[in-house]
Amino acid sequence: MAGEQEFGTKMRLLMVMRALLEQPYRYTKKELARRFKVDPDTIKSDFEAFKNAGFDLDHDKKTYRYAFKADKPYEELKSMLDLSEADQLRLLRAISEVEPGNPEFEQLKRRLASLIEYAQKEHNYLRRPYLTKVNLLEKARLEKRRALLVDYHSSNSNVVADRLVEPFYAKAEDDILQAFDVDKKKLRHFRFSRMKRIRLTDTPWAYEKEHKILATDPFRIVDDQQVMVHLRLRVGAYNELVERFPLSKAYIQEDAADEGIYDFQARVNHKFYGLTNFILGFHHQIVEVLEPEELKAHLRREVGRMKF
Repeated sequence: MAGEQEFGTKMRLLMVMRALLEQPYRYTKKELARRFKVDPDTIKSDFEAFKNAGFDLDHDKKTYRYAFKADKPYEELKSMLDLSEADQLRLLRAISEVEPGNPEFEQLKRRLASLIEYAQKEHNYLRRPYLTKVNLLEKARLEKRRALLVDYHSSNSNVVADRLVEPFYAKAEDDILQAFDVDKKKLRHFRFSRMKRIRLTDTPWAYEKEHKILATDPFRIVDDQQVMVHLRLRVGAYNELVERFPLSKAYIQEDAADEGIYDFQARVNHKFYGLTNFILGFHHQIVEVLEPEELKAHLRREVGRMKF
């Protein structure tokens, strides 16, 4: 009985951690308690367990929605990557020359090489031009100043133009900035990769009361009116989904009965942006769209609008 209780606690801790990592500042303690069907005091105990394990939590002072604090090693990694590739190689050689054969230094060399390879080959968001944008917007957020997104490439309007914003939340690894668009007077999300550069202004925020962190779905669409979708996929559709939208991998499980079939269940934006293009482009690799009914109706309308 004790073993079952321990297993349940460990599983819940992992699930709570994943929820906070996937959607920072999305949940209050009460919302987490409802989601995982436990008492709010249990979530409070879980937070204490995270703290004891070295994972510090932060919360929005207005909404009391929680997230893990920025990881200090990640900040150190960003600083290291400001070195040129030549400097990184010199650093590797220097470590190699200190006590050759020493297991501790050999391990350090392997870790450093892995970090450099990780940054250079896998994650463009850790490279200097990208980090410069992130750092400038973080400075604007901390100092509560407006920023100009120079030559922003908008997919919605198909226009390249400057956007004056009040940035209040950024997640570099997901390529998302949430900000208040001063001209449109609305909350908007932007992609770091679509900004040419950032120009800070001396103008302070004027719409802080409107700033609200919204949920982000696996397609990197910001929307607080999310709906649950359920699809069954073949291997080809699975490969395409996780390659184009890596965040979706956390919401996919292989079917227990049918080999080569995968279940995708996740909350997505209520207009089905991203998901629509995926389904229509790979319908031949999708076994079935199970729910919701509004998604099925939406797809029928989209197909009806097509001209051949």
